[in-house]
Amino acid sequence: MGIVGYAIRNARLTLSIMFFFLIAGALAYQSIPKEAEPDVKIPIIYVSLAYNGISPEDSERLLLRPVETRMKSLSNVKEMRSAAYQG
Repeated sequence: MGIVGYAIRNARLTLSIMFFFLIAGALAYQSIPKEAEPDVKIPIIYVSLAYNGISPEDSERLLLRPVETRMKSLSNVKEMRSAAYQG
């Protein structure tokens, strides 16, 4: 059976190793520095525009294109997606 059979035959050794890993993991977790409120910068900007009663074509022409033009001037923009929907 290989390693499974060896682990079953030597249950005390297997349990000892398991407890060692649990204690070592708990000690390692305790020693890792943690911040209460880390300052994580999320590199995503979400812009939502709504105008009820407008067609997708008009929405694209009147809303999306001007906003995309202004957003392209931002530095470090790697990807931009836009979608126009009815309403």
